[in-house]
Amino acid sequence: MVEDIIEVLKNYKIIDLSAKVQPNILKVNGEYIRGDQIRRFNLHQFINAEDKTFMHFIEAESHIGTHVEGPSHLRDELKSCAEIPLERFMGEAIVLKFEADTPIKPEHLKKVKEDDIVLMWSPGGAYITSEAAEFLARKHIKMLGVQNVHPEEPGPQKLITHINLLENDIPIIEGLVNLDKINSERVFFIGLPLNIAHLDSSWIRAIAFEPKT
Repeated sequence: MVEDIIEVLKNYKIIDLSAKVQPNILKVNGEYIRGDQIRRFNLHQFINAEDKTFMHFIEAESHIGTHVEGPSHLRDELKSCAEIPLERFMGEAIVLKFEADTPIKPEHLKKVKEDDIVLMWSPGGAYITSEAAEFLARKHIKMLGVQNVHPEEPGPQKLITHINLLENDIPIIEGLVNLDKINSERVFFIGLPLNIAHLDSSWIRAIAFEPKT
C-alpha cells in the first residue's frame, strides 16, 4: 500500500505555499541578527548543558508568517487549533484567482463544493464581501486560505468573515505565498497546525500537490 502511494505521488509536484520567516536572533557569541518581521519573533540561542548542542528559546506572537487561525482567535471559549480534527487541514482544494481590487461575491464562488479547502489569490486589493463569507459558511467548506486577499470587506462591518467561518469551526489561513504558481484549478492541500494546547493560531508549513502535466 505504501508503494502505491509513492507511485501516485510521482505524478504530482509539490509547491511550497509557506512564507520564509527571518526572526531576530541573539547568538551565543553575542552576535545579533535583525529579522524581517514587524511582529515579535525572537530567538535566543543557547548551548544545552547536558550534551553541548545548540538550542533556542523562542519568544513570538502566534500570527507570524503563514499561519492558520482557529476559532479561539475569535473568542477564548471556542476551540483552539489543536482541538480541530486534522482532516480539516488537508484535502482537495480549489484555487481561485481574482483581479486586483475585486470585491469577491457569491457569484465568484460557484465552483466551490462542500468540504473544499478554498484558496484565494489576488495581486492585491481584493477582499471577501460579507455575502461571500456567509456563502462559504453555508457551503460547509473545510478551510479558507488567502494570499493578497483581505478576508474582511472595508467599512464598519468588522470580522464578518472571521465570525462566519471560525464560529463554524472553519479555520482561516493567512500569509500564503506562491498560489500564483499553481496552474491547476484543483490541488491536494496540506497545512497542519502545531499540536500545542490553547493556541488561537499556529504556524504551518503549507504545501500543495499539483498534478504534473
